[in-house]
Amino acid sequence: MESATAGPDFQIPGVHQGLAFGDLDNDGRIDAVVAVLNGQAKIFHNTTRNGNHWILLKLTGTKSNRMAIGAKIRLTAADGSVQYNHVTTSMGYAGSSDSRVHFGLGANAVAKEIQIAWPSGIQQVLRDVAADRVVPVTEP
Repeated sequence: MESATAGPDFQIPGVHQGLAFGDLDNDGRIDAVVAVLNGQAKIFHNTTRNGNHWILLKLTGTKSNRMAIGAKIRLTAADGSVQYNHVTTSMGYAGSSDSRVHFGLGANAVAKEIQIAWPSGIQQVLRDVAADRVVPVTEP
């Protein structure tokens, strides 16, 4: 997307340092917070509209670290498509992003299977998980 179509805040030059991504209002759209040098942080609230589905996984470790940093996730959607991601907060210079893991599911309203490899070595599988919501998962 070009900045010219992204809204008026993207037209103002500024000195920024640090960027964090996360779904601030739990609506499935990733928002951004930018640190402004010698100024207040800016929140870029994503208000785009589309019909795509999503799922946001909030992992909590019990044997692994509490934030589940390092957990690896393999998601298979209802149509058989596969995506991979992992739990981290590292997203560039001078920023720490949401530890929850976002998956875009397109037309799929269900994640057929979610495989989680916890840092402790425990393997967990969730099946037929409904989309368009935050899903809390605790390490077994």
